[in-house]
Amino acid sequence: MITEALQHCRGLGPIKLNQLINTGVRSWHDALQLPHLIPRGLRDSVVAECERCLQALSDHDIRYFVDSFTAQDKWRILTQYVDRCSYFDIETTGLEYDDTITVIACWHKGQLHTFVEHENLDDFLDLLDEVELLISFNGSTFDVPRVLDGFHIPELPCPHLDLRWPCYHRKLEGGLKHVTTRLGLQRPHDLHDADGSLAVRLWSAWIHQKNATARDQLLRYCAADVLLMVPLAEHIAGTAMTSLDELWKFLPAADQPLQAPSANEQRKQFLAKMFGSASPTKLRTRR
Repeated sequence: MITEALQHCRGLGPIKLNQLINTGVRSWHDALQLPHLIPRGLRDSVVAECERCLQALSDHDIRYFVDSFTAQDKWRILTQYVDRCSYFDIETTGLEYDDTITVIACWHKGQLHTFVEHENLDDFLDLLDEVELLISFNGSTFDVPRVLDGFHIPELPCPHLDLRWPCYHRKLEGGLKHVTTRLGLQRPHDLHDADGSLAVRLWSAWIHQKNATARDQLLRYCAADVLLMVPLAEHIAGTAMTSLDELWKFLPAADQPLQAPSANEQRKQFLAKMFGSASPTKLRTRR
């Protein structure tokens, strides 16, 4: 329950929190109804924070909880607001700091939205204005910084929760594929081996060869990871998980995957990985 989030209250370390719980103060309501059970030195600050939390709950101020809760308690936000979540993921031209966003997929209010560079990428900002709580997986270190930089905005217009850390504190460690596989949540068969390097190749095939199949497959790959987060968040929240069979109906149609890269392409990818922005290929393009 979200009302049992107390770890962010000033002065409450793990030991004092356990002592407080053992005395019968386990929630914001307990703190207001039983303030005499709170040690005198902590009483005013704990009671004041619990009052602020209850006010934020009444106001549906999700950002307050995202900004205030400790990492260990952020999973509790999902127990209250999982039905208000929107999920997103991005793909980029690579992992360099100056690589750009190619596509974005977002599951919002029961619909899958896709955005493609040179087509409608900027429309993602309009969608964000409607989002109440934006969910990603590892987005705090990758997706969100890229969005802020790519769209030249100082911050997101909505609160953002990185699902990786609620999973971590629930003993579900690793990447999205590893975590969801542990829960029996699998990507469609044609996407089992898809990864970031494939996304780069698919985008290249679309941009340079106008391979529409590659474009559709890239959107399918990105969207599949977005839809995987839906039952994952529901699992963390303790609610019934949406059937993946139902969610997969929203994916772009499957098609034949691209062939494995040639030996020359593999060499280019190896050099780019080894040397980053100083790879021979990138340096030649700057002459």
